[in-house]
Formats: sequence, C-alpha cells, structure tokens
Amino acid sequence: MARNLYTAVISLLLPAYFLRLCWKGLKNKEYLFRWGERLGLSSHGPSEGKSIIWIHAVSVGEVNASMSLLRKLLEDYPNSEILVTTTTPTGSKLLIERLGGKVKHQYIPVDIPFFVTLFLERWKPKMLILIETEIWPNIINSCKEKDIYTALVNARLSEKSKNNYIKYSSLIRPAIDSIDIILAQFESDKNRFQELSPNKKINLCGNLKFDQAVPDELDEISQSIRKNWSISGNFRPTLIASSTHEGEEEIILNAFKDILKALPDALLILVPRHFERFGRVKNLIKVSGLALAARSKKTEVGKDIHVLFGDTIGELNFLYSLADIAFVGGSLIDHGGQNLLEPSAQSMALLSGPSLRNFSDISEQLKASGALEIVLNSDELSKKFLKIINDPKLLESKGRAALEVFNKNRGALDIILNYLSNPLAD
Repeated sequence: MARNLYTAVISLLLPAYFLRLCWKGLKNKEYLFRWGERLGLSSHGPSEGKSIIWIHAVSVGEVNASMSLLRKLLEDYPNSEILVTTTTPTGSKLLIERLGGKVKHQYIPVDIPFFVTLFLERWKPKMLILIETEIWPNIINSCKEKDIYTALVNARLSEKSKNNYIKYSSLIRPAIDSIDIILAQFESDKNRFQELSPNKKINLCGNLKFDQAVPDELDEISQSIRKNWSISGNFRPTLIASSTHEGEEEIILNAFKDILKALPDALLILVPRHFERFGRVKNLIKVSGLALAARSKKTEVGKDIHVLFGDTIGELNFLYSLADIAFVGGSLIDHGGQNLLEPSAQSMALLSGPSLRNFSDISEQLKASGALEIVLNSDELSKKFLKIINDPKLLESKGRAALEVFNKNRGALDIILNYLSNPLAD
C-alpha cells in the first residue's frame, strides 16, 4: 500500500522533476540532455554473451568511493560487463574520465515501475550494487521480483537521514528488508539501519574510500609544480579549502586575507563542491580583491596570484597534493561535512567546521589522533592555519596522524568482495 502511494505521488511529480532538470540546466547544460535514460531508455545495451553487474553511484562522491571496487570487478570478472548508473552529470563526467569505455554507463531511471522495467528488460543485470545511501523502493522491489541479487555496500546513514526515513517507515522498511545484503561502514551506521529495520541483519565492511590509491608519481609531480610556484626559493604556505558550500567561501576568503597579513606569500586553493556554483564563487573571489588563477584555464600561478580556483572536476586529489593544510567544507554550515579521507591519504593536517554528522566516526578518529582541528569562524580558521604552518614539527605530526588513521581503516574492498563472491560467481 505504501509503495503504491509512493509510486502515485512520484508519478504526479514527474513533470516537476523535469522542470527541475531544466532549472539545473541553466547552470549546467548537461542536465538538459539524455532525458530518455532517466525514463529507462538506452541507445546501447549489453554485449552478446556477457552478464551485467550493475552498480549505482549517485554522484561524484559515490563514483570516487566505488572506483577501487569497479577496477577490481573489471579485473576479476572479465566475462561480465560493468554497468554504472549515476544521477548527476558531474558523476557521469568523472566516471567517463576515469574509466572511459571500460564500463557501460547511463543515468538511473526514475523510480517508477514502468520505467524501471524498461531499464531492467534492456540490461538484464544479474546483480545490483548500491553505493552508500541509495534506497529506491521500486527499483529494489523490481529486482526482487526478477530475482536480481541486490547489495547495499559502503552503506552509511546519518542521524538526520535516519530520522527522515523513520517518518516513512512503512515504505522504507520493506525496501531495506528486500535488499539481499547490507554492508555498513561503521557500527553507528549499522545501528541506525537497524533502527529502521530491527530484524534485518547488517554486516560491517568499513569505508571503501580508505582503499583508494594515491599514485606513486603524484608527490614528484606536485613537488615540481610547487617549486615552480616558489617565491625567493621557498614553497608558498598553501591552504586548500575543498568541497565548499554556499556561505562558506566568504568565511574562507576573509580568513585568507588575515593569513596574507602574516604571510604575504601564502596561497589559497579554493574548490567548491558543486560545478553549478563555479561562476558565483569565481565572482566572489574577484569581489574580494584577491588575484585568481583558474585551474580550468591553466592560468600561471605567479607570485602575484593569491587564489588558485579549482574549477575542474576529478582533480581534487591532485590539488590536495599541492597544499600543506586542508580545510574540508560542508562543515561551517549545517550540511554534515564532506570527505576527510582524501587529504588524510596524503598526510595532510586537517581543519573543519563543526558540522560533521555525515562522517561522525572518521572525524572522531581524526580528532582523537590530533590530525583534525575544528574551527568555528574565519578568525579561528586563520589563526589555526598560521599556528600549524609556522610549526613544521606540528605540521608533520598532524599529517602523520592523519595517514595512520587512514591506513588503520583500510580493507573494505576485500571484505565487500568476499561477501559478494558467491552471488557474483552464480
């Protein structure tokens, strides 16, 4: 009954969904294309004689998280094809840049049975692997009806999301119960899932993002670039502010102006979370009076440049390698934080705002190790950056602590593959 009502509501809202795509298309024209895929249609399909392993990774964060799993599946199951669906154009772009023609790709269909059936009849997957927090009742039910094995891996569930799901427990609980296996990142995620479905067995796998590999040559490349940026033979003290959201850039730019008063050669690398905001953030930098170089334009970072603007997709790991200290956004506003693992993998001292509910377990580990410090405003951000950058031993110890936390938590990929080995072999 609940799922029928849900289907009726989202069917009625379908015109509004496409109007929203049009609205998003004003800032990112890619939202205006490939609408047929969102209705379950596809211009291509599986190769003859190949079984399909379907992975859904909604956007950039989930695509990044799934990369080690995708590469391992490609290596271990050469007789299968990997179909990856995303929801956002940025996730699609990153996937294609990273794996190109090695995987099949299209957008996930809207969660209406007719369109889901079109999609499933076209692709006929033997397995669906959902990444992180993707619970689509009709997709999950249709897979169950067609005997398609379903797995929710690297699963995380914040307190806020859990409370929202509880409001619709008559819809969400049957969906969770229908998933064949759920592998949660941390004990806290497991407990929240079990609050939604007390009888469902939830296993732990850790976080796939701990298993991402940092290319061996990255350090050599970044050191060469920083040498080119150096002033009077010295590397520039560099802060990267990554995955920033609306309302955070002004705080960061004000903090950086204070940093420049103490360290005139300092450099800020600013990387907004969402592609659609690049234009607005670029204007904020200009209005602030700080000289900027746009990464997308390959602008030279000379001694007169204050801000390197990271207006590209898929380069965040590379940009981290060019900095000394990372401030990770989505945390000075009530968003719940962003991924702290990528800078940890590169031995970086970490700063964050207080809103970290989406990454509560890992942030607590990083705080306990001394790798992560919390800032509440621009004044604290500038002061803590200056304190750490002016103490090389402190900078090194914080970076070492971050890497130790990162390495201690590795192993999720092997656990996930072990749980999925039997259904994948069928």
